[in-house]
Parts: sequence; C-alpha cells; structure tokens
Amino acid sequence: MTTPLRRAREQRKLTIQQVAVSVDIDPGNLSRIERGIQVPSKALAEKLSQAYGGAVSETEIIYPERFCPSPSPSLGSAPATACGASGGEGPSTEAGEGGYA
Repeated sequence: MTTPLRRAREQRKLTIQQVAVSVDIDPGNLSRIERGIQVPSKALAEKLSQAYGGAVSETEIIYPERFCPSPSPSLGSAPATACGASGGEGPSTEAGEGGYA
C-alpha cells in the first residue's frame, strides 16, 4: 500500500530527489516520511503540502496510517503499521509454544 504523500509524488512522476531538493530536506528523510517510518515536523508537512499544491494535506502527511486502506485481517500475521509496513521481524512466538502441552 502507498501513503498519500508517495501517491502524490508518483502521480506527478517526480523523483524523491526532485521533491527533496524543492523542500530542502535530505532524500533519505523524505523516503522515510513517505513510508511512514519518520514523522515530519509541522513546518515540513506544510512545505510538502505546498509543494504538491495542496493535493495532499498536512494531516495526511503527518498521519498517513489514517488515510491508507485497511488490509483484511489475517490470522498469524504481524500487525500492520503505516500503510502496510510490517510491525516487526515476523510473528511473535505465542505463549505455550516450545514443546509444552
């Protein structure tokens, strides 16, 4: 799944580098913001929203998980975070496993 910020960039056929230069931030930081790993400051969210002509709101940039479609719940999978990113290295071990009946 894609965050609203990434969707706006891809619809305009822009690279992360181009957008990062236009708002004066490191491309790595922008990549992490697009993936929902890093939360931007309010000032940066405003700059990004303005860079896209308001097509993506500051709220969508700061809280991308609120604007991503919810995946169908499946048993045994790790909880989804920011638009489909895995919540960890994999499912945790359930209590009671390990050979005890």
